[in-house]
Amino acid sequence: MPNGNANFDLDVAQQWFAPIAGVLVSFAERHNLLVDRYYHDSPSWTFRFNNPRGGQASVGVSCNAGEIAAIYSSWHVDDYDRFTRFIHWRKPREVSKFEDALIEELELELSAILAVPLGQWNQVADGYSNIWGRHTKVEFEKMKPSYPDPV
Repeated sequence: MPNGNANFDLDVAQQWFAPIAGVLVSFAERHNLLVDRYYHDSPSWTFRFNNPRGGQASVGVSCNAGEIAAIYSSWHVDDYDRFTRFIHWRKPREVSKFEDALIEELELELSAILAVPLGQWNQVADGYSNIWGRHTKVEFEKMKPSYPDPV
């Protein structure tokens, strides 16, 4: 069974992102961010990176409708000893898809998620012991994705 949206249409998503793809790639390159397109069959591009305070973070853009995009971000830190993920996420907000407005909003969102103080979590997810507990802490750390440090 796929891990994503069964109704996802890649062609439609690619058509929506095509006019802004260049500005999104430039944003990622300027800040040294990994671009993850259409993760789990979603109509979105996600920019992933290590948070300087620990853990991993992302800023995302998804297509809403027409010329409207949604921008959002999140940051998580995993505590293997407690089998817990500490998360700070920012609610999606609608923005214009036009390049100048979009890039300005992406810059603001990146700055906002990087400015969140350590410990200011709005979600704590626990109960990962059945999954994470199958591995040693060293093995678990090695399995984490490798993301770039933002600039």
